Amino acid sequence: MSDGSENRPPAFATEQTVAQAKAVYANLLDEVDGLKQRAEEFRERAAAVRGEAASAEQDVRVVVGPQGELRALEIDPRAYRRLSPTELAEEILALSRKAHAGAGEQIRTATREVLGRDFDVEAHLAGRPQPPRASRLPTAGQSMAEWLDRLKEGRL
Repeated sequence: MSDGSENRPPAFATEQTVAQAKAVYANLLDEVDGLKQRAEEFRERAAAVRGEAASAEQDVRVVVGPQGELRALEIDPRAYRRLSPTELAEEILALSRKAHAGAGEQIRTATREVLGRDFDVEAHLAGRPQPPRASRLPTAGQSMAEWLDRLKEGRL
């Protein structure tokens, strides 16, 4: 008659599994802290973004914020002599688009530098966050211990 002990893992295996789980948890906490720091750095950098554009004659200048919102518009009196009201409006719109594109590029650069090259800015802005990289997930045939070792060594 069996007491079922042959089906139970040895006590050291359970202790080892608990220790591995604690190590994974500690790594995840560290990773979350790192993500929080990077998110704060990105937020600060994004808030400081300014896109600027000026006419070739330097008599019309536009400054936009990180989301393309108009922050400053400078029109030198020379522009009123050089351009009709319609042309001036078109110049302002064209410069606003150029400044907005510049601000967008600054945001993309900050994203790559702070959040990593494989972070898809457009997907996140469109509300389609990336799935986790396949390399970070355990693979078929890989033991939990092997995966934990790779995670601890930063090889995921």
